[in-house]
Amino acid sequence: MRFLGKTRLGFYPLPLSEAKRIRRFILFPDQPSSALDPCVGDGVAFEAITSDAEVLRYGIELDAYRAEQARQRIPNIVQGNTLEVQCTVESFGFLYSNPPYDWTLGPADSPRTEQAFLSHTYRWLKPGGILLYVIPGDRLAECSQILSTHFRDVRVYRLESPECVRYKQVVIIGARRSRREKERLTNSDITRARLYYASLARNPDSAKHIARNIDNQMANWKVIALVNGQIEAVSGPATADRPGAQEWIVWQGPAAD
Repeated sequence: MRFLGKTRLGFYPLPLSEAKRIRRFILFPDQPSSALDPCVGDGVAFEAITSDAEVLRYGIELDAYRAEQARQRIPNIVQGNTLEVQCTVESFGFLYSNPPYDWTLGPADSPRTEQAFLSHTYRWLKPGGILLYVIPGDRLAECSQILSTHFRDVRVYRLESPECVRYKQVVIIGARRSRREKERLTNSDITRARLYYASLARNPDSAKHIARNIDNQMANWKVIALVNGQIEAVSGPATADRPGAQEWIVWQGPAAD
């Protein structure tokens, strides 16, 4: 536990250098879309991650002073507890979150905040919407059920800034499954994915390094939005001819496992 962070209401800001690096990893559609940071802090990281994108930005921040700071960068800020905020499901195309790293208040068996925030907010993503979640790598196991069931094409990468390395922070990137995609899942699919996340939680250093993948230009899979509203994920040689005339890229990332 980081006691300094504890006195700051669990505020562990993502270094700006990491936010800018992650921004290089994301392609937003040309059409206006919506983006949310439910733990927006002072808004610096969220502003950098969504810079130069046609997005309507929304944020939630518990601390009144940081909420006021965020309003200088993000126009739509709610000052309050994210876990008490109610939002229409499937409202956002992009969700970035760097939640508090702590235990939730309540009984002894209360969940970790990383798990609680993901459980509360993932429903706000549209099917095909992109999740970008920053947590300590050793907390992946607690989030594995939600990630395995509700997200596809998930990638987990290590961050490289000294403070991120110290706490073994990783960034999780994935697309929310549609109802039809969830219905096609088998128990073995979910179990296999959960075992993968558990293995990463035991050894976060085994996750690939995000900077190396970006700098080596290994971005060769894409999430494509079609004009009829459907979402498709393509990888390998199929990415060469996509997007087509009536399509646009929602997200692009490395195909390496």
